[in-house]
Amino acid sequence: MCTTTAQATKPAKRSAIVNGEDLTDTKGNVINAHGGGFLKVGNYFYWIGENRHDNVLVSCYRSTDLLNWEFRGDLLTRQSNPELADANIERPKVVYNTKTKQFVMWMHYEKRSDYSLARAAVAVSNDIEKPFTYQRSFRPFGNMSRDCTLFLDDDGSAYFFSSARENYDMMMYRLTDDFLDLKEQVATLWPGGHREAPAVVKRNGYYFMITSGCTGWAPNQAKYAVAKSIRGPWSELTYIADNTTYHSQSTYILPIIGKKNTSYLYVGDRWDGKHYFNSKYIFLPLTFRNDTTMEMPWSETCTPDVTKGKIGQASQNK
Repeated sequence: MCTTTAQATKPAKRSAIVNGEDLTDTKGNVINAHGGGFLKVGNYFYWIGENRHDNVLVSCYRSTDLLNWEFRGDLLTRQSNPELADANIERPKVVYNTKTKQFVMWMHYEKRSDYSLARAAVAVSNDIEKPFTYQRSFRPFGNMSRDCTLFLDDDGSAYFFSSARENYDMMMYRLTDDFLDLKEQVATLWPGGHREAPAVVKRNGYYFMITSGCTGWAPNQAKYAVAKSIRGPWSELTYIADNTTYHSQSTYILPIIGKKNTSYLYVGDRWDGKHYFNSKYIFLPLTFRNDTTMEMPWSETCTPDVTKGKIGQASQNK
């Protein structure tokens, strides 16, 4: 991402996302939502992710078409809680609890000067667009917790996945009914596999997870696994995309549910480790030859159609 300017020019309405270019909001400011997640509420898709500008930690954007994004506010800042004053927050994900009527955020918590804490953290809000109330940070069942994601299943149960043991293990936990704590440590996935950046989706009764390898800021080839039950067994990991995942790292898989079709959108970060705010975004359709095989072809542009549930592509040269 690039530093936002004081006098941004309001852009024309966007008709497609151009992968790897700056993505701006409806006021012309570069979107700050890395490591983010997505949530559909009413007619709006919400995009919630990392914002490291001006003591902000997590920001919120909304869109009706997944193309034109309106900035709605900062959900967590260094002033939200004393524990956040010197914190780094990464990969925030939000789900809605229908029983408590609360939006619940889980994230990776570290200190700015020390990356050894490896903790999960939780925050809540009654309104997706309003500041969240920070709860606490902790190590799940005593395990390290770094790159992470949330997944809300069809039956209303929610799961937290995070990298543990210096990222060598991918842990899977089930949340309590209020989503504010962990009820159960379900499994250790691919022990010693050295995976991070999990993203989970369910399609036609099968669960898919994309993860990356651990190569710092440098990109590597993603792998995916599939399971009939979220509790496993999960398959072995299979390569997807090219040897750098098109110079990106996974953050989320978003189902686009239309009137007749459902498509699946990969969202990744194209990191610039030396200049964080020059990092970009990648939006690509995921395709499926059958119920257990996932593919991700490259496209320079991405045009989601939220009414039809389809994703258009153009210009296949990488």
